[in-house]
Amino acid sequence: PYRIKVMWALGFAYQLQGDRALAREVYTEAINIGQSSGNIYYTILATSGLGDVQVLENQLHLAAETYRHVLQLHGDDPQPIAGEDHLGLARICYEWNDLDTAERHAQQSCQLERLYEPVIDRLIISEVFLARLKLARGDVTGAATMLAQTEQTARQKNFILRLPEIAAVQ
Repeated sequence: PYRIKVMWALGFAYQLQGDRALAREVYTEAINIGQSSGNIYYTILATSGLGDVQVLENQLHLAAETYRHVLQLHGDDPQPIAGEDHLGLARICYEWNDLDTAERHAQQSCQLERLYEPVIDRLIISEVFLARLKLARGDVTGAATMLAQTEQTARQKNFILRLPEIAAVQ
């Protein structure tokens, strides 16, 4: 159990450093370890990380498959961390101009992120994406309302790091 945790953390570290090739390699090894040991939690984290790397490499079809796979791993009662995978799929669908599917995944992301109260940061990211989606559909009033609420939450919870992102969409 410790080896997969370390491999996932190493993959994440490489991803943060911008070394996508090493991140992909380590995430893949972590996934193999997780599948053989039955450690579903870190298999999910590593698979999600692999999807993120695939997005960074502009392998959107492969990333979409990876995110769908990781959502299957979550099962019928997904944990709040599945919100990130839904957001990944939402962003890909947005790029493909499939706005209905993008909205469905973004809504699911927000719903799951609300369950994980201590980490409001991820909810803010999902809500900002939903506001962008509203703008793409021409709903300026809905986007403005959502961004005002999101900005208020960011200020109340002291997530000032997200304020420039909110302002950019405003």
